[in-house]
Amino acid sequence: MLERILYVSRAAPGTELSDIFRIVSEARARNAAADISGALVFVDGWFVQVLEGPAPAICATYAHILADPRHVDISFRARERALCRLFGDGLVLRTGPKLSPEVLREFDYSFGFPVETFPADVLLEFMVWACGSGRGAGAAPQSIAV
Repeated sequence: MLERILYVSRAAPGTELSDIFRIVSEARARNAAADISGALVFVDGWFVQVLEGPAPAICATYAHILADPRHVDISFRARERALCRLFGDGLVLRTGPKLSPEVLREFDYSFGFPVETFPADVLLEFMVWACGSGRGAGAAPQSIAV
């Protein structure tokens, strides 16, 4: 059975785009071994991430994230059973410059990406549109667009 979690966090002070690429590179190998897929959006210093996979693997991965000093102000937003994967079998990354302007307008994006103003279901929908198969996604789910 698949589960899906959604969380948001801020990048620790001093985190640069090269650090984000390193995070994704490390996570892709670890996630593949654990049968985890998902998506990560990084914009205005905020991470929004969806992870999908077997419950024990999701819990272990989230524990790893909680201990990662590159994330601060971590806020768990949702956990649900999943009937299917929304993001293929890899880890999709979108950074601010590669987010579709249409998607940003659709979700009333404002500078600073005030994620606390978005309920979990809206954040998940944003992730699907920004990274998955929704209108304006911009790339296939298995790709990395930065």
